[in-house]
Parts: sequence; structure tokens; C-alpha cells
Amino acid sequence: MDYPQKTNSQDFSQEQLILDAAMKVFMRKGYDGARMQEIADEAGMNKALLHYYFRSKEQLFQKIFKESFRKFWPTIELTLTIDNSDIRKVIRAIVDGYVTMLETMPYLPNFIIGEINRNPGKVADLIKDSGIKPQAIITALTQAMNRGELVRMNPHELIIYLIGLCVFPVLARPLIGQMLYENNEAYQQFLANRCESVYDFICRSVCIDTNNPG
Repeated sequence: MDYPQKTNSQDFSQEQLILDAAMKVFMRKGYDGARMQEIADEAGMNKALLHYYFRSKEQLFQKIFKESFRKFWPTIELTLTIDNSDIRKVIRAIVDGYVTMLETMPYLPNFIIGEINRNPGKVADLIKDSGIKPQAIITALTQAMNRGELVRMNPHELIIYLIGLCVFPVLARPLIGQMLYENNEAYQQFLANRCESVYDFICRSVCIDTNNPG
């Protein structure tokens, strides 16, 4: 089937419509259970038009995954590039990046967990392909430890602590929300304060005040 020539803005609009629809279907059915026809139905278009933009479910999945992480990395990379001499700025960038990403895409942790169980190697490759450079963060943390600004520890563990503190409240929201908060509004307020609380907790736990080391 031939389609009329589209402008770049029309292409972008249609692609975004498809990506939004695909994410909803992937969340409901998982990768294996999702079908291109269901994604087309969710997007309100026929399957032929869907294939015009994305040839396969695999291509669609990779696009969603990479774009999610590409929105997260630039702020951290910029901080590392401009000034990694203040480790608190690096920690702030990591926390803000994760929390902001999860505010706009709260489905992402469950989506990733599902795909990790299905194919962990592929998930790792997709994250790396999206531009994430864990070694850059590891290097910045190690240098801060050598400067006496951080408690000396395995930098890999510190990264895991940071990610866990940001991700777990979103991942376990149904359980935590029912057990610890009286209503959804209270839990939303807890999430809204997450950037500051995680940043403060990490700094109190591992940062050394070089002006008052004792």
C-alpha cells in the first residue's frame, strides 16, 4: 500500500502516537504477549500504516527503550563534563535524572523488570546503546573518594544504592502505598519530595564535609 509523502512534523506526530500506544500495550501484555495489531488498534490506525513506520515489534521496542534512557542521561553527562570536582553536583544530577524520568514514565521500572526476566543481556545492551556510560559515573565517584570527599567504598555499590532509592518506591508503589500511606494524594506527595530526600540521605551517608572533616 502506498501512502502520500509526509512532512517531518507529520512523521514525528505519527511516530509518537505509535510509541505511546505501544508502551501501553507492552505494559499490559509484556513483550511476548504484545501484537502489532493490538498496537495499531491502540493507536487508532490500521496495521499497514503501523508497519510503514515500524517494520517489527522488535524495532518498536528498541526505539521505546532507548528513547526512555536518552532522556535521562544528558543532564548527568553535562555535569560530569563541566564540573565533576564537586561530587554533590554529580549526586544531585543522578538523583534528579532518575526521579524526573520516573515521574514522567512511572511504568518504566516494571517494564524493565519484565524484560530483564525475559532477556537480561539484551536489556543491558539496549541501555548501553542509548548512550548511558556507567564508567563515567564510577570514575567521578572514585576520584571524589581519592580527594577525600566521599566515604571510601565500592563505587558500584554506591550507584546501586542511588538507583534503588530512586526506583524502588515507584516499582513497589501498590504495596508501599497501601501499607504506609492513607491515600493516593499522600503517596504522591511522598514521591514529589523524593529528589530532596534521596539527595539529602545520600549526602549525609557518604559525603565528607571537607571544611569540617572531624
